[in-house]
Amino acid sequence: MKNSFIKWSKYEYWPFWLFYGPLTPWYIYKICTAGAPAYFCTTNPGLKWGGFMNYSKIDILNQIDENFKPKTFFFDFLKEDKIPLQFPFIAKPDEGERGIGVELIRNKEDWSAYLKQNNTNLIIQEYNEYPLEFGAFYARLPKETNGKIISMTGKDFLKFTGDGKTTLDDFIKKNVRANFRKEYLFKRYSKELDEVVPSGKTILIEPIGNHNRGTTFLDASDLITPALEKQINLIAQKIDGFYYGRFDLKAKSIEDLKNGKFVILEVNGTNSEATHVYDPKHNLFFAYKEVLRHLNYQHKIAKQNHELGHEFVKWPLLAKEIINRFIAK
Repeated sequence: MKNSFIKWSKYEYWPFWLFYGPLTPWYIYKICTAGAPAYFCTTNPGLKWGGFMNYSKIDILNQIDENFKPKTFFFDFLKEDKIPLQFPFIAKPDEGERGIGVELIRNKEDWSAYLKQNNTNLIIQEYNEYPLEFGAFYARLPKETNGKIISMTGKDFLKFTGDGKTTLDDFIKKNVRANFRKEYLFKRYSKELDEVVPSGKTILIEPIGNHNRGTTFLDASDLITPALEKQINLIAQKIDGFYYGRFDLKAKSIEDLKNGKFVILEVNGTNSEATHVYDPKHNLFFAYKEVLRHLNYQHKIAKQNHELGHEFVKWPLLAKEIINRFIAK
């Protein structure tokens, strides 16, 4: 009952439709000013649908210098049978979003189970053990040379520090973020549930930094520096037709991050969320103000790209893609 109350009383736990639904009048207004319902697909003309849906993440990663990403491979589900990396590694759908299907593969058993549940083309990526993960939201107006980081999200992974009394089972039941994933976690840690975790010992419960995996999103916009922004801008400019989206990255330390030293896990396009708004310290008014600030960037970028000769995507084509996606599910 308590967890159910928290889920509906705090907007960071709201379903997508409930959080973004109140912005419908704003969207209708932007459609009118752009003259096209699917204007947002023109934000990133180099990406399929602008990076709104069903776009290849490996196509973007292949345009990034090897020094700024872990070893990364495309895995054709229908053709491949050889694992290109040693365990452990990260596996995720090439056209995935919102962290769905992202898993840390520790051994052959994990890999076998993963393939049974994910019959799609994949990205296989070296597991990077840097302790800090961030989401750097980038925007560049097409008529300007340089872009900027308009927000930064820090990630506090779901973990449990023992007190010498509490079992992992108790932690999962009592921790709000863990409880929302209890069925998965009970299965994942079935052999360790009844063990009392020694005092001071910390267990990384979930190694994937997504909100729906129990990660706490924090507003880390104060970490944006000229050096970091310059490096992100240089990388973004080498991605064909990319002007707006979020870089998910890892760093060894805050100092490294500020100095522009990091590795990029993936790049998200038009469908990127301003995830820093889910910081528990913020309120709903702040969240909507920030979301609109980001979406206004998106709208302005799309209009400028259209003025520079990029056609707006016809709404029936996008609608058909959306319908086909739901049918496929």
